[in-house]
Amino acid sequence: MNNPSFKELSNISSSRYEICMMCAKRARRIVNGSDLLTKDKEAKPVTQALHEIMEGKVRKYD
Repeated sequence: MNNPSFKELSNISSSRYEICMMCAKRARRIVNGSDLLTKDKEAKPVTQALHEIMEGKVRKYD
């Protein structure tokens, strides 16, 4: 998966700050040992978090 454009991310939230915070919180959980929600195990934590958000496996207030 290539990095999504903001147009794709705006379907999740219209706020870039909110998307950034979602990604940062999920990446922090991944680093701390949380189970991965997608199959891409070689990705770095931020990339992994972004993929999970784009696939709808992470919601705004998780």
